[in-house]
Amino acid sequence: MKNSKKTWEYTREIVFERLDRMMREDKLYLDYSMTLPKLSEMTGTNRTYASRAICEKYKSFREYINGLRVEHILADVQEKNAVEPEGGDPDEFANSYGFRTRRSLDRILVKETGCTYRKILRRRNRSK
Repeated sequence: MKNSKKTWEYTREIVFERLDRMMREDKLYLDYSMTLPKLSEMTGTNRTYASRAICEKYKSFREYINGLRVEHILADVQEKNAVEPEGGDPDEFANSYGFRTRRSLDRILVKETGCTYRKILRRRNRSK
């Protein structure tokens, strides 16, 4: 029993490291249609193992991928690469950060940071 637990812990770490490395290096989280089955297939990992590896570190695949998206947005803001989404389709802007709609982008940002995208940009601009 103890041996199988150690084996799973080792396997989980390897699976998670592979998934996470590919997700970050290839910025797969910016694909708003990214799903766990799609990620599992891309990395050659069993979907069940992928799910368990992610869920033991995060609550869910959604929480994991949205966390990466928020990190990306905040890095863009800090590096001054983030732009004001003037004109155009607001959902297209959200798609560039991996969200289907502008509304979902702001909902996740508020949940994670307490601020919408515009508010984050305004704070950055005031601190110049």
